[in-house]
Formats: sequence, C-alpha cells, structure tokens
Amino acid sequence: MKFTAEKNQIVLAIQNASSVAERKSTMPILANMLIKTAGGVIEFTATDLEIQVKSFASVVEIQVEGEITVSARKMAELCKSLPDNEKINFFVELGKLSVRAKSFQADLSTISAADFPQLECNEPLSTINMPKENLSKILNKTHFSMATQDHRPYLNGLLLEFKEGKISAVATDGHRLAMSTLNLSDGKKESSNIIPRRAVQELLKILSNADQDIELIVGQNFMSVNSSTFQYSSKLIEAKFPDYQKVFPVGEPSILLVNKQDLLAALNRASVLSNEKYRGVRLCLAEQALKLKTNNPEQESAEEDLDVNYSGPSFEIGFNIGYLEDALQSLDSEEAELLFYGENSSCLLKATNDELSSYVVMPMRL
Repeated sequence: MKFTAEKNQIVLAIQNASSVAERKSTMPILANMLIKTAGGVIEFTATDLEIQVKSFASVVEIQVEGEITVSARKMAELCKSLPDNEKINFFVELGKLSVRAKSFQADLSTISAADFPQLECNEPLSTINMPKENLSKILNKTHFSMATQDHRPYLNGLLLEFKEGKISAVATDGHRLAMSTLNLSDGKKESSNIIPRRAVQELLKILSNADQDIELIVGQNFMSVNSSTFQYSSKLIEAKFPDYQKVFPVGEPSILLVNKQDLLAALNRASVLSNEKYRGVRLCLAEQALKLKTNNPEQESAEEDLDVNYSGPSFEIGFNIGYLEDALQSLDSEEAELLFYGENSSCLLKATNDELSSYVVMPMRL
C-alpha cells in the first residue's frame, strides 16, 4: 500500500474512526485502525466489537492499493500534530507503515488486516433518509438523561422509536426522563431500538462534523448511520424499554412560566450552597411568585425570588438542581413552561414553542 495525502484531507476521517478504538482490550488488534484503499479513496476503520466507524477520505494520489492496520491513537496524534496543508506520504515497507512529511519520518508497527474484526450488519429492517441535523437534534435533547452504570441495561442507553410516522428519542435514568420527537415524511416500519450510551456519545461527535444528509438503517440487533464520508454502526441493547408513557404525570396541571435564563442563573447560584451530595433545591410557589431555597449540612443557606407567571395553588416541592438545569438548557425558547401536578408528583418541563420535546423530573425529599 502506498498513497499521498494532504493533512487536511485525512485528519478528520482519522479522528472520527480512532475515537472508538479499544485501547485497553486484551486483543491488540482492537487498538488498531484498518487503513484500506478502495475505489480511489482511503477507508479508515476502527471498532471495539460493539461500535464500528468507517471514515472515507479522498487523497492526492494512490500509487499502490492495499490494506494494513496500525495503532489508531498514534496515527491520530501523529497526523494531527503535523502542520496544516502538509503533504504526507504513506507506504508499507518491511512490515512497517512509513510516514514521511518534509524533514519528518516515522515507522509504525502494523498487524495484518486479515486479523481485523468487523461488525456484521445484515438484514436491515428499515431505512430512513434525513438531514443530519434532525437526528443530532433529538439525540442532543435527550442523551443527558441516560443512566451511567445502572444494573438495568436498558437504562444505560437511549430508545430510538419509530411509531405512527414519527421518530422519537427517549432516555431515562429512573429519576428523570427526556423525550424528543420528529415527524417523518413517510411512514416506516414500527420498531423500538435501544442504543448503548457510548454509542450515542460517539455518534453525536461524528454528526457534529458531518455536513450532509444521512441514511439511518435499523436492523434486528444493529443500527447504522451512513453518509458520503462515514459509516457508523452499533450493536443494540437486547432488552425491552419500559413503557415511558406511564412516567408522564396526569391530571390538571398548575402552569408556571418563567424566563429560562433567569431560572438557570438562580439555580446556578443556589447550587453553591446546596448539599454537595444531593444538590437539592426547594421551589416555593405562590400567586405570581417563585422562591428558591437551598441549604447544606454546614448550616449555610440561600434564597432568591423570581418574577414568574403563576396563578396556581401555593405549595413547596424539591428537585435535584442538575436535573432541572439539564432540561432547561435543552429548551429552544426564551421562556420555560413548568407544569406541576402537586407537591408529590413529577414536574413536566417544556419550551413554550415546542410541543415535540418534553422533560419529566421526579421530586426529591429535602
């Protein structure tokens, strides 16, 4: 294998692929990246056996076709450190991948491409084409509510559901829930798919660098997102997601309207004197008034009054500050709408101009 490329042609493709390489695995090949010439472009592929990313890059010239694997971390750091617009020559010689650029040269150890494992993504059940911004939007609005290390596997991921001509992203850690929905241009086969936490995080990184439409493919036990510059695949969590509709509070709500940035700033100040472990804040509601109260075991406390639009009954309710902040920061409006169903029920948060995204936060005892 031998090819010539400018740094700017390949650095993003290498970064996208290398981020999923498994550096601590007992299988050395998983720390490597597969580099392959195919149809006039270079493919960079990395996997941890759960996620696989294949990135494509056009280069100056391919002199000799072939394939080889090399350390993903070293390849990414090396190419990133070279000057912009630098022309780099790559070639395999005596079992090493040689990298040459001006006065710089390096020889990297390799492992045969024949030993490189790849995910099997066969028998797709549904295919959807959409702007990458749509998928990125619903993932960004929900991913923070995933659990981190819950003993229930389905909470350590995000539900991507196709139902009634809509695609919905839903995440919950058992204390809060985030849901965001988009209407699809055409109906697709209904399905519920749980994407692992790390897979969601890696996909968001790749989508942030993409600038074109994507193809979303869902299979029995995998999901793929493809474009002209990358192919992303992930295994799915094989479990049944709980009936999230039962989490939404029911009844006649008392609605509070408040400036989102004012409430975020007040919560940020309250967090300074909150209990560091539980980070609780008490919301005291009264006619056209909201008071935030917080204290900690050191006998420190803080209060703040906010101007709000509220005409419901007076009561107090406690919440985790971080949960409220995460939900508020995801709202795409200047004004936030908080729906209360009593002092012992969950609170529903929405943007005043968005009926397709909503957040449920359970109360906490303070």
